[in-house]
Amino acid sequence: MNKLKFILFSLFGFIFFLVPFEIGGVKRIAISHIIYFITEYLFDEFMLFTMISASIVLVGTVVFLFYTSKNQWLNELFKASAFNVGLRILGSFLYLMVVNQWFSESAFAEKILDPNTGGLMAGNGGLLTTLYITFFIGLIFLPFLTHFGAVEFIGILLGKTVEKIFKVPGYSTVDAIASFVGDGTIGIVVTDTQYQRGYYNQREAYIIATSFSIVGIAFASAVAEELGFSHIFPIFYGSIALATIIIAFITSRLPLKKFKPEYYEGAKPNKIEIPEGKSTFQHALDSAESQASKTSLPLIIKNALSSVVNVYISFIPVIMVVGTVSLVLAEHTSLFNIISQPLIPVYQLIGYSREIAADMAPASVVGFADMYLPSIFISETASETSRFFIGVLAFTQLVFMSETGMVLVKSKIGLNFLDVIKVFVYRTVISFPILLVITNVLAGLGVLAY
Repeated sequence: MNKLKFILFSLFGFIFFLVPFEIGGVKRIAISHIIYFITEYLFDEFMLFTMISASIVLVGTVVFLFYTSKNQWLNELFKASAFNVGLRILGSFLYLMVVNQWFSESAFAEKILDPNTGGLMAGNGGLLTTLYITFFIGLIFLPFLTHFGAVEFIGILLGKTVEKIFKVPGYSTVDAIASFVGDGTIGIVVTDTQYQRGYYNQREAYIIATSFSIVGIAFASAVAEELGFSHIFPIFYGSIALATIIIAFITSRLPLKKFKPEYYEGAKPNKIEIPEGKSTFQHALDSAESQASKTSLPLIIKNALSSVVNVYISFIPVIMVVGTVSLVLAEHTSLFNIISQPLIPVYQLIGYSREIAADMAPASVVGFADMYLPSIFISETASETSRFFIGVLAFTQLVFMSETGMVLVKSKIGLNFLDVIKVFVYRTVISFPILLVITNVLAGLGVLAY
């Protein structure tokens, strides 16, 4: 019975998150089909739901500044530090402001309501519109992938190989696959969940969350289209994957003193140990059955719904604030042009003209605000190699504050805002020589033109 439970529920989880299938002539994974269906056919109803959610967060956060409930769960949801309370109130207000186009006559509000700033974050086609659905559907169905034995089965089978290469448990394979076919955010959420369950210590969780959460193939295809690389998309995405693997290999061998080999408070370590006299496959199967036997479907659905509410209150408003502010700075100030000036001579040194280098420099750093911005900054540049270099770099940098950066900060892994900046800078620096080699090889083979 437990074997059947493991197989059926885990298989459902894999199909839901990892297997693309065709509907209406378009091949996507299930969560992408759901996002498309809701935004295409239920958009008005869904936007009403998001506005109600934002209003509840706004009003609830203000009320709980002066009120304490007898319900501890409500207190834990709405009470937070002064800084987080401020972000929640401001983020909820900004979301409602953009969606309803409040203060559209104001010169200052125009910068927030701009389609390339607040409009990119909220409303039709906005990042948060997708995130509202992704978090809801993802968190509800995620336990099928993580709680019924699939993690144990795959982790034990691949344990030794993954540990040798990346110094992390084989369980992390599931996180990487979830990111690859789904979204980097989903991969981070999986890692955070598994860290709290004792599958990784803090050091391992940091390595996985900042190295394995490759942005999904669907988003990569949109960027490739913007940059004119649809015809060589396998090469474009393959370069992203290759660079990401190399960076993960390097990261796993860094000291990382802040992130210790200690498990999350109260979590019982789930280490991979093969008992004597038992094959790896048999132990993987037995461990999967054991995990399935301990999992109750009603309980995980209840916990998943609780997680959704927590994400809507704690994550979404913060992502709205940081994403909008970052995009306003990118679109309406010279901040990114100024801080990227030192990169111009670097690009000139590796062979680009000053004109192209001047386009590449701000595009190299603007990805910190949002991963789609570099492609907008560089899309008109004539040089194919420069567009390819920046397009791949935007993905290997991994962290962008409109989404993954704030999810990392809000996770239990222990990263703060400064840590996220360090990750961005570190991955940018390490990516440069790797992408220089890849780009020159492709140019040498005639795949790209200078």
